[in-house]
Amino acid sequence: MAYCVRCGVKLSSGTKTCPLCGTEVQLPPGMEETSSDPLFAKELPPEGTHGITKARKGLIELIIALFAVSEITVGLSLFFSDALAYGFIPLFCIAMATVSLVSIVLAKPRYVHHASWQSLIVALLLLGLDGADFVWSWSLIAVGGIVIFWMYGVFPWSRWAKKHVKGGIALSVLSTVFYLALINLVVSGALTWFLPVAVPTLLALLLGTLLFFLWFSNRKGNRIPIADIVLGSMVVLFSSSAVFDGSLTRYQTGAISLRWASSLLVTALVILLFMVAASLSLRLRRYFTSHNRHD
Repeated sequence: MAYCVRCGVKLSSGTKTCPLCGTEVQLPPGMEETSSDPLFAKELPPEGTHGITKARKGLIELIIALFAVSEITVGLSLFFSDALAYGFIPLFCIAMATVSLVSIVLAKPRYVHHASWQSLIVALLLLGLDGADFVWSWSLIAVGGIVIFWMYGVFPWSRWAKKHVKGGIALSVLSTVFYLALINLVVSGALTWFLPVAVPTLLALLLGTLLFFLWFSNRKGNRIPIADIVLGSMVVLFSSSAVFDGSLTRYQTGAISLRWASSLLVTALVILLFMVAASLSLRLRRYFTSHNRHD
């Protein structure tokens, strides 16, 4: 710390003149201030951005310790009760619960990562419970349902799906088709109702959705009224239900007829006529309005 040689005022570091009397500050030889190099040449990364932090490491060690204690305790209990032959299910459930907890700690704090890992772990758990005797039945349907959940509830929020919207839609549709075929194969052992009932229903659903998508995409402006979306969805669902009813009746009785979906089909036709009339009236109004302006 330096002081003024004339008035004795304390001077801050780097001051060239005294702020009180204006005397020039002169440091003795060898006392000149020099800029020092930083301790670290590069900035240190924020704590916890790379690798496993101490908190996560502690949690993982605690989970592994609880896993070991649980496995040993359950194993000894089964051994002394002469039920060790039935110990696969409890021991396997403890192991999968441990894997689930570790994945929660290690996975990135994002919905897609957590949901994907947990869906995979639950699917493996169900396959392990059902396949303890190396024969799988009901778990195939349950795992297929998890896949459908992932395709519609997780996959659309992934980076790939956001960049490839059409590809994501195609994969979701294909997964639904394969899931229905899987249910038919597991329950019946062959494709019995899938081809005559499920395929026509899915085709009607896809065709109706595609037609309304093309209709709405040709409209002027990017904004589509929510009422049109709701009405269009009702038309697609009601008409697809009618196709399902007719296909199911033909599969069961050999004759095409509507047993419970006739009212839905009539409702779909009425809504469709209303939407077409509203669209035509709007176009006619715009046509005459634009011509009146030009006149």
